[in-house]
Amino acid sequence: MATILTGPGLASGADFETLTELWTLSFGAPAPIIRNIQTLVADPDRTVVYREDGKAVAGAYLLETTLHIGDDTYSAYYLFAAATHPDFRRKGYMGQIIRYCRTLCEERDIDFLVLVPTDNDLYKYFSRFGFRANFYLKTTQLDREQLLAMVEKMELPEEETSDEPAGFVPTEMHAIRLASLKDGSHVEFDRQTLQYLFFEHVYRGGKTILLEDGYVLYDLTTDDTGDTVLKVRELCAAEEPGRLLQKLSDIEADQYVLNLPAFDSLRGGRTSTGRAGMDLAVSKRAVKAERTMKNAYIGLTMGDIS
Repeated sequence: MATILTGPGLASGADFETLTELWTLSFGAPAPIIRNIQTLVADPDRTVVYREDGKAVAGAYLLETTLHIGDDTYSAYYLFAAATHPDFRRKGYMGQIIRYCRTLCEERDIDFLVLVPTDNDLYKYFSRFGFRANFYLKTTQLDREQLLAMVEKMELPEEETSDEPAGFVPTEMHAIRLASLKDGSHVEFDRQTLQYLFFEHVYRGGKTILLEDGYVLYDLTTDDTGDTVLKVRELCAAEEPGRLLQKLSDIEADQYVLNLPAFDSLRGGRTSTGRAGMDLAVSKRAVKAERTMKNAYIGLTMGDIS
């Protein structure tokens, strides 16, 4: 197939170096991370660019995922790292990429497009193309005393489980995550994608707690007041989360911020719920299923949208 000189189309191998530069310019991500995503997760057959005079000036990646709604599963493309070069913005190029992505979904029998906007303006922008905010995240903030009190009320197993059980590998996160999220609508990442997200988290300096039946990915930062803040990116437990919360309480911090699925039953602290993603129902069965979606969960993200 001939490469389109001007307009939207699938990426060729020659476009990826330009896409790396575009990603760095838009998001400031280190080149090694971008190249790892391009090598391990991205695929030219699922990478869309807009070219002007043969040069890619805007682009977006599509990741194969599965969306669970009730007892049914639906194919989905997760659109991420969508960006336009600053010199070519406000020309409608990203809109043409989005429409092209929808056409790909229709041609390939993909039910949904999902994405995670980073601010309110982008939520408004994507709503113009039919995307709806059906993904939510519950944020629970506790001080140290509140977390300790929460753990004290929970029933914990008598036997101690090591932080990093023998034989644990990141690919086991897949089974743990599925078990943890089984009671709500959610996006399922495959084993390879989860493994990549785990290693990227560690590469960026993130911390982990790994148990045989659960895991936590978290960051430790210092806020403007000098308080140490432990921020959970994702917490998944195949059964009860008591042991994971106990491990968190062993880490000295002034504030603990837990980002959890909106349908999670954990209660305590100061809690708020906010938008955390959008979907576009493409197929007829997706349009019907979308009506039953409530507080769906994406969780870990692959990249920003700018």
